Amino acid sequence: MANEENQPEVDADGLPILTHASNVLFIVPEQNFGDQILRYARSSLFNEAIGSRAVTLGGDGPAVGRLQDEVVVDGDINGEAMDSYQGIVICGCDGENPLARDERVARLLRDAHADGKVVASWGNALCALAHAGVVKGSRVTGAEACQADTRSAGGKFTTRQIETAGRLVTAQDESAGMRFGQALVQAMRS
Repeated sequence: MANEENQPEVDADGLPILTHASNVLFIVPEQNFGDQILRYARSSLFNEAIGSRAVTLGGDGPAVGRLQDEVVVDGDINGEAMDSYQGIVICGCDGENPLARDERVARLLRDAHADGKVVASWGNALCALAHAGVVKGSRVTGAEACQADTRSAGGKFTTRQIETAGRLVTAQDESAGMRFGQALVQAMRS
């Protein structure tokens, strides 16, 4: 008979509750986010025993990606603080990104950056990093539409697929999925 002390804690459905020493906060647009790169990023972290929590700006129900993947989010951004996270990822999407000018997103980005935590984005989510002022003096990549905002914020915009500047990781677009996941893991290790 198995020792009950070694049994993992389970939730109401009988599934093991996983706890991680490190966790990353993902802020996801409610519509048209890059589903493939989100999967690569979260699974790359999971494979390294790094947990993730996905939140939106406040909508009910799952977030729906560009390819119609649904992500059941863990909550909304209200009340989130970087104290219990070792990094933050802002997700890119098709069309205008609602995260780009949200002050709650900017506050979390500034807090993470000031504490030396991993800050990451892809595509048009780079505009949120520029708006928060965390790109100054760093080489970053993302959607072409973010180039002017990035330069105005003192960042050095490139067209490379991936840019890593210390603990700042940016990807040009969703096509960088696997490489973005690997870069996130490397930044978390540093």
